[in-house]
Amino acid sequence: MFFNTPRVLIIDDDASLRRQIKFRLEKHEGLTVVEAKNGESGLVSADVENPDLIILDWVMPDIQGPEVLDQLKLKSNTQNIPIIMLTGKNKIGNIEDAFNLGADAYLTKPFSLQKLGEKVHQLLTSKN
Repeated sequence: MFFNTPRVLIIDDDASLRRQIKFRLEKHEGLTVVEAKNGESGLVSADVENPDLIILDWVMPDIQGPEVLDQLKLKSNTQNIPIIMLTGKNKIGNIEDAFNLGADAYLTKPFSLQKLGEKVHQLLTSKN
């Protein structure tokens, strides 16, 4: 499937959701997963960990997902990393905002972990 094991960074303030996603992606997709508990630590992790894909929550207590997305797309070392936005916000305007900022996919909560795994695989495969 993949020559090297892809690294996925999950940026979400919900520790339980991060654990569920991590378990699914490591066990069923064979990926390496790194976690960040908020936008600020996510930006640092994106620089340090050099992930192949980022899963980014929209609503977080410090820096909101759209601002994190915007900052990631401005930096040369992170601008080409595919990003999946996760959120309970499902209005057309929110979806358009995410894509306009550079998101590659958008899943609304609640979502299926299987569907997320499929989307991750699709984006990683199209990246290579």
